[in-house]
Amino acid sequence: MAGKKRTDNKGRILRDGERQRSDGEYEYRYDYAGQRRSVYSWKLVPTDRLPKGKRDDLSLREKEKAIEKDLADGVDAVRASRMTLNELFCMYMDHKTNL
Repeated sequence: MAGKKRTDNKGRILRDGERQRSDGEYEYRYDYAGQRRSVYSWKLVPTDRLPKGKRDDLSLREKEKAIEKDLADGVDAVRASRMTLNELFCMYMDHKTNL
């Protein structure tokens, strides 16, 4: 099994952390600060067709690229999307040293 690559139902090779669920939706799993997180998309690449009745969204590979950029920059996108203005201000003040 060591040489066998994981593929989707179209025969495309999936990268580490990617998988195709039984309903056809793609999932990318990653770790951030010791927590397991997942993102989902109906398209693996931007050129894939969207299944009938599903909403258009970014492809899984586009989402992966954004996540990797955020991880490299040290941004917690999940926390940032739920942060209030007061929390952002307090975090800003904690990092300011010349005040």
